[in-house]
Amino acid sequence: MRDSLFRHFPLRWALFWLIAPNLALVVMWPFGGPPMGKPLLIAGCLGLVCSQAPSLWFRRLSALVLTLGMLVFYVSRNFNLDPGQISFAPTFFTEAQPFRSPIYLLGAVLAMASVWLVWTCVPRVERFRIPMNWLMGFLAVIGLIRFDTYATAATRGSYDLFSQSIPFASAVTTAGMDRPAATRHNLVVVVVEALGHPVSPATVALFKADWDRPEWRKRYNVSIGDVPYFGATTNAEMRELCGLWSLSQVVDFGQVECLPARFRKAGYETTGIHAFAGSFFDRENWWRKAGFDHAMFRDDLIAAGVRPCGGVFPGACDEDIPARIGARLKAATKPQLVYWVTLNSHLPVVEDYTLRTDNCAYGGAALAAESELLCPLFLVHHHLADAITRMAMDPALPPTDILIVGDHMPPFFDRDARVRFDGHHVPWILLRARPGPLVQPAGS
Repeated sequence: MRDSLFRHFPLRWALFWLIAPNLALVVMWPFGGPPMGKPLLIAGCLGLVCSQAPSLWFRRLSALVLTLGMLVFYVSRNFNLDPGQISFAPTFFTEAQPFRSPIYLLGAVLAMASVWLVWTCVPRVERFRIPMNWLMGFLAVIGLIRFDTYATAATRGSYDLFSQSIPFASAVTTAGMDRPAATRHNLVVVVVEALGHPVSPATVALFKADWDRPEWRKRYNVSIGDVPYFGATTNAEMRELCGLWSLSQVVDFGQVECLPARFRKAGYETTGIHAFAGSFFDRENWWRKAGFDHAMFRDDLIAAGVRPCGGVFPGACDEDIPARIGARLKAATKPQLVYWVTLNSHLPVVEDYTLRTDNCAYGGAALAAESELLCPLFLVHHHLADAITRMAMDPALPPTDILIVGDHMPPFFDRDARVRFDGHHVPWILLRARPGPLVQPAGS
């Protein structure tokens, strides 16, 4: 009976309609990757149907569409992106330098191999002749899903995009910074790229050393907490700025009072800062709608004297930006809200002398034993924390509250690195300036 079943197994269909379209997914199983059970079930069933069409060209095009669709969904799941955000891919390829990263290179090779195999080999796949071929093909789909479930079990929870069951919370609201305080202090909100909530011994120790510094308490009341996160950086921005889980084309900024609009009504000058191109995720447009008076992006910052930094996302150096913020606060004649989304710790963090990540040894043997991928990320965060500290402890800085919050966990592909972080929460740190003289609103 086993011989009879094997004889009816559609081997070529399984190879070129099931494995080839998902080659990247299968090859990456030993290292990591997002769970893909539902997409595999849908694509597998569509493949069963489309592979039986009489027209060869229809079969070829269907297989190609399924392959590209799975690749897009795989990438979006890996980076916790809403599939709709893939529309920003052209900006990614014009502004970023993805092929500086070996993982992106490998992914591109596997994607091209998938497309080539599907396009050239689908004509060799015979259409099913008996019902048993259909049954065995469906069992092959289920088998692939079972393998995927086993391979992605360790990091399954960290790929959630959204959950209606989790009450909304943001660092801005939890820390009580969602409205201007009676003190009229300046407020600086820093959304730190890939600042996750560490859970392993080495990562917890480094996080505490950088983000719970004793010297801060000489000038500030320091609070530390965490909030749930979903999605990518723009989700975190909407979480902190507008009290929403995600940015979409249907957000009506005229009906949603975002943080900068609220502070502007209270007499604050509002500024948004990001060291990458303003066109990426259309920040140059929606930031204005959210209520920012001014926006500074890569070219503006470099023109103002901030050094350029390399990496996969070349832009201005985050390490130089706190000094510019401090200068702005000291020169201001009215209270300020400054919102800053960092850049340089965007994964993958590659070896680059401008980022000071070449020959990385930060964290020593303890961090390296957990994963060699952790060192560059923690080193960039360390430099960032140093720069924020220099700004915060400047005696000439006027009374300023500083809220630091992670956008999402570091989206490492490698599971050994990924499991070192809480897959559901990100940390926040509030440096609340001790009471000082009131700053009167402009024109009072």
